[in-house]
Amino acid sequence: MSHTELILGIASAIVAYQLWVSAQLFRSSLYESSHKGLQLVLIWLIPVVGAAVVQAMMWSDGRSPYKPEKGYTEPGDHAS
Repeated sequence: MSHTELILGIASAIVAYQLWVSAQLFRSSLYESSHKGLQLVLIWLIPVVGAAVVQAMMWSDGRSPYKPEKGYTEPGDHAS
């Protein structure tokens, strides 16, 4: 494998990762359009690091702060 092939492979992997994070961002309902636009700029202006930061933010904002126990309901939830 030549250096050129190695560089093209790494560049392709970086672009693929950034495209994947961008697609995840567009499908997400966690943020408004203006926030998505700013995050998209971050993804593409700071390769790899920007995508990793946006991915981490989506993960932390999208996960539940606790894991509900079996049979537990939220206060005010009158599910039977």
